[in-house]
Amino acid sequence: MDETTRDHNWYIELHLEHETIKETEYGCLDVAARAINKDLVKYVYHYRSEDGELTDGTEVTPSARFVFIPPAAGRFEISVKAMAPDGTIETGSVWLTVVRTQPLARPTVDENAETVIKVDDVSMVFNIANERYNSLKEYFIALARHELHFKEFRALDHISFEVKRGEAFGLVGTNGSGKSTMLKVIAGVLDATEGSCSITGSIAPLIELGAGFDPELTAAENIYLNGSLLGYRKEFIDQRFDDIVEFAELDGFMEMPLKNYSSGMMARIAFAIATVTKPDVLIVDETLSVGDFLFQQKCEKRIKEFVDSGDVTVLLVSHSIDLVERLCNRVCWIEKGELRMVGPTDEVCSEYKKYRR
Repeated sequence: MDETTRDHNWYIELHLEHETIKETEYGCLDVAARAINKDLVKYVYHYRSEDGELTDGTEVTPSARFVFIPPAAGRFEISVKAMAPDGTIETGSVWLTVVRTQPLARPTVDENAETVIKVDDVSMVFNIANERYNSLKEYFIALARHELHFKEFRALDHISFEVKRGEAFGLVGTNGSGKSTMLKVIAGVLDATEGSCSITGSIAPLIELGAGFDPELTAAENIYLNGSLLGYRKEFIDQRFDDIVEFAELDGFMEMPLKNYSSGMMARIAFAIATVTKPDVLIVDETLSVGDFLFQQKCEKRIKEFVDSGDVTVLLVSHSIDLVERLCNRVCWIEKGELRMVGPTDEVCSEYKKYRR
């Protein structure tokens, strides 16, 4: 498909290799600059799903081919911004349809199954100083003079829900709505200001990329460090060390300091450690979004194995509604700290999509 945008004394032509692809395929978009030296033009690409937000820009130069790796099934708009040396800009966009190839992996849960997560009327309040202080000295002087004033920020406002053993439970909401705060309360990282949260069994939390790691230590040393924080004994990690490295596909990088790892490599090792054994509760907060497409599929496969076992409860936060719809049997929608809906995946996700539009 060709689209042409014309302005100034030059223009660009867009050609999408295929208008429809499968989830497992790549989409290729070629851009040709006309009436100008094409080697001087720089391109920035964005994409967004039909009901989603624009991604950060990807600069591709000097090549004008953009390879799109589908994050999920659906319709995506790929936008191009071409910039000439004189500051003039041309833009264009095309729509690409990605067809679902992966079946739904939602678990079937017995209504009489044990409740493993109970969130009861939880509120989380943070106090934010009205003024910004440049040093601890200024802070304590203001404190001594009773000039330190705070405003209350309610990140969570009376949230309640229950999750049963073997469920794949999703948390959705726009940015800043309190999803990650809710997971931190569940994982025990934060104590709720009001209400209570009880967990039955062991937890493997993947809440924040880099949490539980020391960037100055090697990857091998961090496996033992992070594993100990998850409650694994040294003997257990000794036995499973090769399995962790093999799943993360980082053989040959174990003696490299973690500070030299990319975010994708760090996500690989964090997921491999957390899932080397079956936890009672696996908490995943957008960790998969920084990995490459093939590793995301590998992680999703392992999560599906946990879900199919019926013994592991998965708590998933993701901006990919398709992933939530594919894996989760129930969903909780939190918006601006308030509980909007809790219920079957199709019902909640349908209302959430309408809200995002």
